[in-house]
Amino acid sequence: MNSCIKLLYLLIVLLASQASWSYDIQTDTNAFPTFAEKTPLTPKEALYQEYNTDLYESSQDFSDHAYWHKITFPRAYPFSKQTFYLELDYYVIEELDFYVFHDTQLVEHLSRGALQDWNKLSAVYDGILIPITLSPFNETHLLIRKAGESPLLTPMHLLNSTEAEFSRQHKLIFWTAIISCLVILLAHNALLFTMLRQAGFIYYLGLNALVFIALSIITGFSRWLFNETVSQWLVANIFLIFGVGAWLLFRFSVHFLREVQVPSPSSFIARHGDWVFILFFLSIAFFQVKTVAILFAGIEVFLFISCTYWGIKAFLRGFIAVRFYLFSWFFLILGSLINTLLFWKLIPINDFTEAIFPAFSIIQLLGFSFALADKAKQSERNRQLQLLTDQSTGLPNRSFYFDELPNQLQSRIKNQNPMALVIIDIINHHALSQAFGPAKADAVMCELMQDIHLHLQSIEGLKAFHLPNKTHTKLIRMTAKNLAFISTTPDLLESQIQQAQKVLEHPTLLNKIQFRHQYKMGSALFPSQANNLDKLYQNALIAHNSVTFSSGNWAPFTNELKSDHAQQLTIITLLREDIRNGKLHYHVQPQVCLRTNKIIGGEVLLRWHNEQLGPVSPAEFVPLAEQAGLIYPLTEMLFEKVFAWASQHQAIIKTTSLSLNISALDLLQANFAQKVNASINTHQLIPEQFTIEITETSMFHNNDIVNNNVEELYAAGFKLSIDDFGIGYSSMLNLVALKTNELKIDQFFVMGLFTQKSNQYLCQNMIRLCQQLNITSVAEGIEDQQTLQTLKDWNCEIGQGYYLYKPMTPDDYLRLLENSICE
Repeated sequence: MNSCIKLLYLLIVLLASQASWSYDIQTDTNAFPTFAEKTPLTPKEALYQEYNTDLYESSQDFSDHAYWHKITFPRAYPFSKQTFYLELDYYVIEELDFYVFHDTQLVEHLSRGALQDWNKLSAVYDGILIPITLSPFNETHLLIRKAGESPLLTPMHLLNSTEAEFSRQHKLIFWTAIISCLVILLAHNALLFTMLRQAGFIYYLGLNALVFIALSIITGFSRWLFNETVSQWLVANIFLIFGVGAWLLFRFSVHFLREVQVPSPSSFIARHGDWVFILFFLSIAFFQVKTVAILFAGIEVFLFISCTYWGIKAFLRGFIAVRFYLFSWFFLILGSLINTLLFWKLIPINDFTEAIFPAFSIIQLLGFSFALADKAKQSERNRQLQLLTDQSTGLPNRSFYFDELPNQLQSRIKNQNPMALVIIDIINHHALSQAFGPAKADAVMCELMQDIHLHLQSIEGLKAFHLPNKTHTKLIRMTAKNLAFISTTPDLLESQIQQAQKVLEHPTLLNKIQFRHQYKMGSALFPSQANNLDKLYQNALIAHNSVTFSSGNWAPFTNELKSDHAQQLTIITLLREDIRNGKLHYHVQPQVCLRTNKIIGGEVLLRWHNEQLGPVSPAEFVPLAEQAGLIYPLTEMLFEKVFAWASQHQAIIKTTSLSLNISALDLLQANFAQKVNASINTHQLIPEQFTIEITETSMFHNNDIVNNNVEELYAAGFKLSIDDFGIGYSSMLNLVALKTNELKIDQFFVMGLFTQKSNQYLCQNMIRLCQQLNITSVAEGIEDQQTLQTLKDWNCEIGQGYYLYKPMTPDDYLRLLENSICE
């Protein structure tokens, strides 16, 4: 009994001593015996050195020589073996060796340094978890030797078998979760990059890859992912990796925020900021790690101040997507700073601080993902804004009026609340183009429209239109020279129009000359004069066309005007008479192959010179012909004239083609294609020599008559072209529905190629679209050499315009062809 009591007492004492010692080791701030190695020692020599706890603090810092730690365990319970595990949280000590002695006999040597080959490869899955089996007969000594240029931090935990297994599983779960989250987020962002194709995105992907590698080094799972050679190289070049990551963050920030000119492209930091990182990379080759660490800390401060300032500045400029950018940036830099504080031993390493950088990295990845998604939404809003606004003035355009405005006026239309539409037509736009050139004319028009816009903003009772970018305006640019606004207080309409006229009548300084614009205004009321916006616009146009200037510049629509608007009725009457007598004629504008500079054909342009009215523009009589049902005989007459002329001169024009314009309404005739085929067969012409141009319209959608006509024309051999692509009822579906051979880029985009950056993007994309769909691209409105050369550089196939050839009579066109053949 006494011997049992003694054994029990001995066991209690042993466990108590072990528990007390375990508590001391687990407390990272407690010092344990340390020895500074001045000259190389063998493990056995180190065993007999004098160890001093006073040296422990200096052993945790940067050092030029190695340090040893010695931990002595009491012997285990007799005739049994007890195993404990020593766990380290810090993975970037370059040389780290563990020697286990039973008394003076070396029984185990494990290498776990970042630049060493681990002598038990399976241990990489456990991290630095050192088994210590106590001798039942002698004291057990553990010697730890560590050396390297980085801090020699050794926070340690002493664990029993159960705790070690729990820690092993905990790290396995932790590392697996971290890797899985990072891989999923990286894959998501890579997919987002393939969708958005934004230049700055590549920097972001590189940054995330570098964060992933840095995490693998810091948390120790780099040996999961890479072989020992690669893992050791990463540790040896850790500040190179950190530096590249910081540079990628800098470049990503510059690209992410450049939409709002933050930082300013002309600023010193935008032009020379890369040199900060170049100098840092050079310092890695010449300075010690401690100095490089100080420099990198300076870069972190530089990035923190710069990027935070840029983000706030961008947000104040209305760049909403920067919200998540700032959120992500805060967590990324905070995690990086905490990691730096750990590196410099300013805060202790424990389970909590060790997990901060990985956790914050995942948060920043999520945040940046939201930021990029937010930016994608903003890009979509910008795309919608481009579709719904005039790029020259930023005002809503024709598409906005017909597609978006009905939604904004839905409740007013439903409740039949009164309102008035006012159309303003600047009628001297064409004269300005001829006198000063299109660019100058467009600039003057834009300036006038902006003045009108600013003035209307202060007028009460006008409808404010909401744009996708959250701005409001009270003016719509319907065409190059037509404006519109809506009054929600028709009883005040006359006063509102008078205020708008003050701006229109204010002189503009043009080439040092006081120039006054000529304009016409027309208005129509809802719901008394029209029950939808389309009809309202039509009636306002009728009213503005009735202006004769004898009674002012404004004419309101009336029921009398609708049934008896004299000028339009006169035009329609005279047009019907001249069509019957075949008095309309045509000119031909040559089309040039931009690759060879040779004439490959011409566009037939309808002309009308009436004995009573004089010359009448197609822009004026063609819409009236469509409204009055005269477009069908007008098209039939034009085709008959052109086919008869072509039949007489087949020898000259046989190597070229002719383009004829038709109205979209023509395709709604059930027998249109049959008539065209019959006419061309009568004149014994080849359909492949002719292109039929159609102004794009939404009426093509799901219309069997249109589809049948298209099929018959296409089967006969005619080429089909979409005219004025991009300015009407735009529909990509028409490219398929019309079996398009050719796409004509409207002169509105071509003539503004160098005044509006957006026109360049649109033209270039339309040309690229033609190339991808294997259809011919034709650019209208070429009026200078610079535009011509640019279109050639973009591989546009065909061009026409005043710079190449003006429209000419058929006889002049034939002479031009004969001369070109002779040359």
